[in-house]
Amino acid sequence: MSLPPSNAGVVAPGKELLRGCLGAAAVAAVLLVVAVLPAEYGIDPTGAGKALGLTRLHSAAAPAAVPVKTAATPAANAAKGSTVSAPGEVRAVTIAAKQSVAYRADTQEITLAPGKGVEVKTHLAKGSALMFSWKTTKGEVLNHDFHGEPVNAKGDEFESFILEDDVSHSSGVLIAPFTGVHGWYWKNLNDEPVTVVLQASGFYSDIFKK
Repeated sequence: MSLPPSNAGVVAPGKELLRGCLGAAAVAAVLLVVAVLPAEYGIDPTGAGKALGLTRLHSAAAPAAVPVKTAATPAANAAKGSTVSAPGEVRAVTIAAKQSVAYRADTQEITLAPGKGVEVKTHLAKGSALMFSWKTTKGEVLNHDFHGEPVNAKGDEFESFILEDDVSHSSGVLIAPFTGVHGWYWKNLNDEPVTVVLQASGFYSDIFKK
């Protein structure tokens, strides 16, 4: 009767080593998911870290967030403009200015010869207010240009604020956009002289015929 080979039933050392490595890797993976990720990074895919209290370790160790200060922009510091308006209206731009010149009021009568034009002017500083109303004595019509020109204006450097043809009266108000001479020009295209009665008031320094 013969005996079996001496190595029968013995697992080869290479297979044993491989099986051991795979087992160790599986244990390491379980520890990573269950313990390391919840405790170190606050990641708890299985929920076991919360159950074992490991996620609290991450919360306690996490540094407090430091608020970042950013420079305030002019828009952030600017006061919000009023949005008050009347029902059914679109709000207009607010134009207001403190006045430094004494208030005054004047009435003038100006006679225009046939085919001729006349100017009446005031000196207004930037931001100063001027209000006016005029009419012809007999309802005759004239061409009218309410305008202004800055100090030391060159040539035809001026701005027309109200420009009208064939009118017998007009009125308006202006807050001067620039320092200079502001006033009225009338042109009489009639065959007879026409008299204009001008009423002006506001914060101008003088009024004169040019």
